[in-house]
Amino acid sequence: MGAIAKASGEVAKSGSAPKFADLVRQVSPQLQSVMPRGFKAERLAQMAISAYNQTPKLAECSVPSILSCCLQCASLGLEPSAVDGLGRAYILPYKNRKTGQMEAQFILGKNGMVELVQRSGKLRSLRTQCVYEGDEFDYWEDESGVHYSYRPNLDAPHGKEHMRLVYLSAQLLDGGLVFLAMSKSEVDGVMGRSKAANFGPWQTDYEAMAEKTVLRRAFNRGMLPRSVEVAHGVANDEATPVMVDEDGFEVFGHVAGSAPAQDVEDVPAEGGEA
Repeated sequence: MGAIAKASGEVAKSGSAPKFADLVRQVSPQLQSVMPRGFKAERLAQMAISAYNQTPKLAECSVPSILSCCLQCASLGLEPSAVDGLGRAYILPYKNRKTGQMEAQFILGKNGMVELVQRSGKLRSLRTQCVYEGDEFDYWEDESGVHYSYRPNLDAPHGKEHMRLVYLSAQLLDGGLVFLAMSKSEVDGVMGRSKAANFGPWQTDYEAMAEKTVLRRAFNRGMLPRSVEVAHGVANDEATPVMVDEDGFEVFGHVAGSAPAQDVEDVPAEGGEA
């Protein structure tokens, strides 16, 4: 029997529907063996409960899918934005069209993507920038490499509807230059294929997600330094992660189909803040 199913049965012996907080507390000791170094299961429980409380629709999602996303955040050292407000990662609900059930999904934010890439230690600088109507922008390539010119028009209107393109430029420690641009229509195409196109950061922070999109494309094309950590984070972006232990077994068993817990209960985060 999986840890979540076992905990659900034990909590349900009280005769009431299991609360999410009770389930998380019950199962947290069993998760310590798969915690990233320096991360405690108790902190994972606090993170999960806080994210759950800040995003009410997560109450419709399976408990394993929520914990899988939280464990993914922990393994990358990125707390959900609902917890720290930094926009590095998100845990959001979506409906799995294959199963018809609600599941939590992990979404990397732009700030999280930047942080993961910078951890390689091989970058001198990294910049992403949206270009708007009225800005002066050009880029070209010749025998000496890629060049670009950007002069913003500070009086020009900004915002999603006025964006023309987004670009990335990075200086590598070995002296190399990385440059990549994407048109707004390309960004919108990526957004349209996203399961989170109609909610979450695509709706509240479109320009930041556009910058993250050009970052991810550069990474996927091998233009930015790669590491196992970054590759794992990008592979699980906009998905419900499947977390495995050191023996290769799924930590939570089959994610889809596990019933959601009911009755939200808050737990103070470290430092006494909710």
